[in-house]
Amino acid sequence: MPRTLVGLDIGSSGVRAAEFAPGRRRSTLRRYAEVALAPGVVRTGGVVDGDALTEALRTLWSRGKFRTKNVTLGIANAGVLVRQLDLDWMPPADFRKALRYQVQDVLPISVDEANLDYHQLEELELPAENGTTRRVSRILLVAASRDMVDGFVDAAHRAGLQARGVDLLPFALVRARAPMTRAAETEAIVDIGADVVSLVVHAGGTPRYVRMIPGIGGDTITAAVQERYDWSWEDAERTKRYVGLPGHAHLDPLQQSVVGQRSDGLDHAAQQVVVAAANALADEIATTLDFYRDSNPDAAGQDGVARLVLTGSGALLGGFDELLAARVGVPVETFDVTSRVKVPGRIGLTGDGLVALAVPAGLCVGAAK
Repeated sequence: MPRTLVGLDIGSSGVRAAEFAPGRRRSTLRRYAEVALAPGVVRTGGVVDGDALTEALRTLWSRGKFRTKNVTLGIANAGVLVRQLDLDWMPPADFRKALRYQVQDVLPISVDEANLDYHQLEELELPAENGTTRRVSRILLVAASRDMVDGFVDAAHRAGLQARGVDLLPFALVRARAPMTRAAETEAIVDIGADVVSLVVHAGGTPRYVRMIPGIGGDTITAAVQERYDWSWEDAERTKRYVGLPGHAHLDPLQQSVVGQRSDGLDHAAQQVVVAAANALADEIATTLDFYRDSNPDAAGQDGVARLVLTGSGALLGGFDELLAARVGVPVETFDVTSRVKVPGRIGLTGDGLVALAVPAGLCVGAAK
């Protein structure tokens, strides 16, 4: 039997882990579990209460009955620097050793306080000042504060887990998605978390642009409903999911009594609050995509971004895909991870669970076996 791999996704609303058995064509999901986090344990991609996170991870492992404690962590933090750079070409081994000395001037913190990584985009011959050419490596630099990363690693370690690696959530999504796209095709993947939106544009599996937007996500819509009606967070969250956007309401009897309206999807007062907050979220995503297009003239027109793929808990809001498609002007679809991994029926993952599986699956794709 092949050795199994576990991807661990730590977000603001909860922790999720999935164990996969690598296969020749597709990995197979063996185990999956998730545990909700109390508000404030993880905020906008950073650990606030390490003890509470450790306890949640212990519960997660007990609930999931995972066969290994070796994990790859996925994080989404707006403090992570992701920037395209052209650096002097060197053989790969020398390039990695020299990276820290070449990028110090572009980092907002000392290189000694940062974890560095990079994605090789391409090698180019650029004009030099003396009329010759200069060979460069064009990379996507990734720099994260050691303190931020250590917050996740330390919590995992105290829960008895061993972090084999830490990866940025957008890159995990690209790996999970890339085999479904043609090499020359460019698409945007958007993960709508509780309080962080992550957007990555990639071309056939090569990341081209990454932005993580803190303080906005599915929770901002819930918070708008809660504030408007002075409900509990649970009632506001439940109402948001049931009323959705126009044409997508499906109230249960409990919500019908809370909202005080009919259950056929018409004229729900709470729906107007959801619409306003969802429009603000869609505008933020569209503005980010517009910035990428404006910064990359080749990204306009038919040869530009072919589609937008949605994932994350916020992607489950009924009608949000249609709203976003109208705003960004390209087709929008929901990430279907089942075309990348096998999900046995005995595990019972449907709907929300399948959406949550995208990040853990991407964390395990390409990992050493």
